[in-house]
Amino acid sequence: MIEAKPAGIRDLYFSVHRLVLESLPDVRYEVDCTDAVIGYGARQFGYDGWGMGALSPHTKWVSLIFFRGTDLKDPGGLLEGTGKRLRHVKIRSLEELEARRDLLKQMLHEAAYGSTNETTNETTNAITEP
Repeated sequence: MIEAKPAGIRDLYFSVHRLVLESLPDVRYEVDCTDAVIGYGARQFGYDGWGMGALSPHTKWVSLIFFRGTDLKDPGGLLEGTGKRLRHVKIRSLEELEARRDLLKQMLHEAAYGSTNETTNETTNAITEP
């Protein structure tokens, strides 16, 4: 659980969680008490009920996971992974979190609500319940 992680990782984990809540104030979330993974948006944003992402603490970083990460714009080149759809952002320090804050907020919003075409103002790739 989270108590077993180093103090710096615990602080980072809770800071990223706060960022998610600031970015998506109405997001539903659930904490897995076995491994401290927080799942976001289950039965809320679609993805066949699985939600939009998760937060996972590791020994030297936390991962902000996007279940449909391949659908997201990634102007900062933050997304990692080679799976069919899932991508994650590794965050290793509070300083790194602060430097990436605006990009992460944009990605969270897009993951939850889809993106808007700036020319036509139409929403595309919106994640909605079937």
